[in-house]
Amino acid sequence: MKTKKATKFFLTLVLATTLVVSLNSFLKAAATDEVKQQEPKVLKQEVVKLKYVEAGTLRNLLVPYFGPDTRISADNKSNVLTVSDNPENLEKILAAIRKIDVQPKDLVFTIQLIIASEAEGPTDPELKNDPLVKELKKLLRFKSFQLLDATMVRAIDRKESMINFGPNNQFEILLKPEVAEGQPSGNIKLNVTLRQRKEMKSLPSGERFWVTINPVTLIDSHLSLKSGDRTVVGVSRMNVSSSPDGDNKGLILIISGKIAF
Repeated sequence: MKTKKATKFFLTLVLATTLVVSLNSFLKAAATDEVKQQEPKVLKQEVVKLKYVEAGTLRNLLVPYFGPDTRISADNKSNVLTVSDNPENLEKILAAIRKIDVQPKDLVFTIQLIIASEAEGPTDPELKNDPLVKELKKLLRFKSFQLLDATMVRAIDRKESMINFGPNNQFEILLKPEVAEGQPSGNIKLNVTLRQRKEMKSLPSGERFWVTINPVTLIDSHLSLKSGDRTVVGVSRMNVSSSPDGDNKGLILIISGKIAF
């Protein structure tokens, strides 16, 4: 009987000791967590001078990397980003900045503006054997083709370029290219807008003269172009007043482009 009582007392003692140890461990852990919560967070700050991308623009691009401790200010005048964050997330943000703030690619575009007519007439010798013109002749009602103007435009990736061309700078063209990364051949996404900014008027005497008009959009196209390829951007009817002889004419815009490494 004494042995059973002794055993029961011993088990009770062990259980009580275990509870005391567990309670002490819990209290120590809670105290440690409280201390950690009271400790100020360690934040680092970096000032980054940007070379190619505007500070405000880059700050907006970094939003997906923002965490609870992230603080980023942009100074467009000095083109500087001031970044404050915990060390781990700061490194991620700095890596993203290095990847984005790189020198943009240069591109070269060759532009041809062709005037086509439904009336019989001569075609410029250099256009007779042009494969794109031959294909257009099959698809459209135009019978003759004349080169109105040709020009070369240098552009920068993701930047808009504009040039005036044609007789008496009658037209303007806007190009905004975007080089698609990860393509061995260098695919180019391209926004092209052709506008007419002048037209020809006639006096009762028959004299003709150019007048400036509110720009009229003739072609507005979004296309994908491989570096080195050539394609038809679009076809647009001309105003009758812009056609000296009054017949049905159209403008054909052809463009080729390449990445200038």
